[in-house]
Amino acid sequence: MLLEIYKSWVIVLVLHECIHILFVILFGGKIDRVVIGNFFFIKMKKVAISPIIINCSVSFEERKNWNLFKKSLILLMPAVVNIIMGILIGYDHLFIKVFSIFIGINSILPIPYLETDGYLMFKELQQAFREKKLK
Repeated sequence: MLLEIYKSWVIVLVLHECIHILFVILFGGKIDRVVIGNFFFIKMKKVAISPIIINCSVSFEERKNWNLFKKSLILLMPAVVNIIMGILIGYDHLFIKVFSIFIGINSILPIPYLETDGYLMFKELQQAFREKKLK
């Protein structure tokens, strides 16, 4: 049971980060680093993997031609995919269902300390409004 919970958590986290990677590559960005896990990393080129996975992250270089719409897709689409997956997946995979909704909702919330996707999107909006105000 505990292994099933852990496996479900890892699947949902890795899927979330893969959606970030997909949209960065789709818009011509460059992936700097992918970190999967928290302790005792095995490093392979741009990827660091740990046997203990509590969270994951992706860092990337954005293109100068990215507008607010593209940035919002990169930052928020993984949360949308998590929530949709949580709604559509059957109760046979209950933990994946619960974790998908949990991670989807929590990543949209603008929590500064955790630097969630929602917080990063909030910062992008602030910057866009500042630039628009200066013009």
